[in-house]
Amino acid sequence: MLIEYLPGDTLIHRLDVRTKMFGFLGFMILSFLFQDPTYQLLIVFSIGLVAFWIKIPLRKIGGMLVPLIPIILSIILITGFTFTPERFDRVSSQAILFYALPGDRLGATVGGFLMGTTFIFRLISMMIASSVLTLTTSMDDFTQFFHKMKVPAEVSMMLTTAIRFLPTLDKKRKLILEAQKARGTKLNEKGIVGPIQSYLPIMIPLFINSIMMANSLSMAMLNRGYGLTRTWTSMRELSFALRDYWTILLIVLLLTLAIFVRFRLQLGVL
Repeated sequence: MLIEYLPGDTLIHRLDVRTKMFGFLGFMILSFLFQDPTYQLLIVFSIGLVAFWIKIPLRKIGGMLVPLIPIILSIILITGFTFTPERFDRVSSQAILFYALPGDRLGATVGGFLMGTTFIFRLISMMIASSVLTLTTSMDDFTQFFHKMKVPAEVSMMLTTAIRFLPTLDKKRKLILEAQKARGTKLNEKGIVGPIQSYLPIMIPLFINSIMMANSLSMAMLNRGYGLTRTWTSMRELSFALRDYWTILLIVLLLTLAIFVRFRLQLGVL
């Protein structure tokens, strides 16, 4: 998930944060309604268009997907061999491709591989959707949202501060990694303990930097009088515009249509 706020003037940027959170919740419900990977691919394509609309760099999306390749392969293998034919409604999904063990044991089902593909599409779509949410919403809007949800101010401050400093910590990690490489540190040690030992020169400076950042932030907050009063005020109040009402109406209609297709027409199942 991408965390940094991406300034822009698109419709999604101008939407109220509550509308965007409602849309994200509706998207999560939509992604869990269907088992058929065809429907999930359509969802991925739709959220991909939204990501292209707000101009998310493709290299950043690719950077998020590359580390997931081992997880993707593991999901396909696990679901392919663990989902038995009895778990599927369609006859085509109950077909067994081959058996991994002698004696017709541990069969790989068509539906299992299709379900694994569904899980992968669902993971990708939710990752892109969460990136769209965070890239188009400032930390001030998130703080306002937590305040509207009656979350204690201390908790909302901790949450938004943690989210805000994730990109900063990632940049520091890259700087530390380059510095250790310049010093000749070997980061590709083999064996069981080797990878742990190779990353100790990165993790220890990163932890120290995190503690120093937290200490500097706490001193800055104290100097500005944070916590002096229990009355919390905001520079601006959240308010719905006409575009928010139309967006919420569109989300409700899409969810209603999806529920009708899934449960009334019995489509999107394996």
